[in-house]
Amino acid sequence: MVSIVLPTHNGARYIRQSIDSCISQTYQPWELIIVNDGSIDGTQRIAENYVKVDGRIRLVSHAVQRCLPDALNTGFSFAGGEYLTWTSDDNCYRPKAIETMVSFLENEPHIGLVYSDYARIDEHGQEIERRSVGDPTELMYRHVVGGCFLYRREVKDTVGIYSSDAFLAEDYDYWLRVARLWKMRPLHEDLYEYRTHQESLSKRLNFRAQSMSDRVLARNLGALPWGSRREKAERRWTLAKRAFTRGDRTWAVGQAVRSTVRAPDVVARDVCRRIWRVAQVGLRRV
Repeated sequence: MVSIVLPTHNGARYIRQSIDSCISQTYQPWELIIVNDGSIDGTQRIAENYVKVDGRIRLVSHAVQRCLPDALNTGFSFAGGEYLTWTSDDNCYRPKAIETMVSFLENEPHIGLVYSDYARIDEHGQEIERRSVGDPTELMYRHVVGGCFLYRREVKDTVGIYSSDAFLAEDYDYWLRVARLWKMRPLHEDLYEYRTHQESLSKRLNFRAQSMSDRVLARNLGALPWGSRREKAERRWTLAKRAFTRGDRTWAVGQAVRSTVRAPDVVARDVCRRIWRVAQVGLRRV
C-alpha cells in the first residue's frame, strides 16, 4: 500500500483537484491522509465530504495552525503503507504517477527514494512549462527533488521525522538527510502538476525560504556521500557570502570560518580576486 499525506491550511480553492488526482490513480492500493492544519475557510467541510464517500481517505485536524513540518509528522504518524509520499493542496498527480514510481522501486530494491519530472501550471491549470529534475549530487547546490516523489517505509524509519526547525525548507532538509543514508534516483517522466500562484507559500515567503534552505544545506553538507572536502568548503564559502549579503552576518562568519579551516586556499583565492577587482576600479577612477 501507498500512504499519501496531504497537509493543508486554508486550501479550499484547489484541494478538490488535489484529492481527485489521488482518487484517479491507476494504482489502487493507497490511502490518503488529509491533515487540516487549523484552516478557517471551507477546507474542513470539503475534506469531510470526501471521507464520507471513500473509505481510503482519512481526515486529521489541528485545532490551530502548527505549520507544515508538524502537519507532515502528524500525517505520517497515521500512515500504514509500505511506500510513502506527500503532496500539496494546490498540486495534482498525473493518473499513472503512483503506479510508475511503485513499479520503479519494486524493480530497484537498492533505491530508497525516486522522484520525477513535472509540469508547472498557473492558477487556472494551464501548463506553463515542463521541468526536468536534477541528479541527487546537485542537492549540494539546489533543491532538485520537486513535488513528486515516493520513498520506502525503511527510509522513514532510518531518517526520522520532518524537522520542525526547518519550516519553509523542511522538504529540502529531509532529502538531504535521505541522501546521507540512501540512494536516490530521478525518473524523467512528467508525473505531476505543480501550481504557481500568488497565494502559494513559496511565493509569499521566498526570501525566508532561501535563507532556511542555506541553513539546512550547511548542517547536512559535511555528511553528504559525494563531493570532495574542497568542493564542500567552496560551497560553504558561497553560503557564507550569500548570508552576509542578506545581512545574516553572525551566521555568515561561522560558515566562513568553517570553510577556511577546511580549505584555506579557497577563501584566500576568492578574497584576493575581490581585492584585485576593487583595486582595478580604483585605478580606472584615477
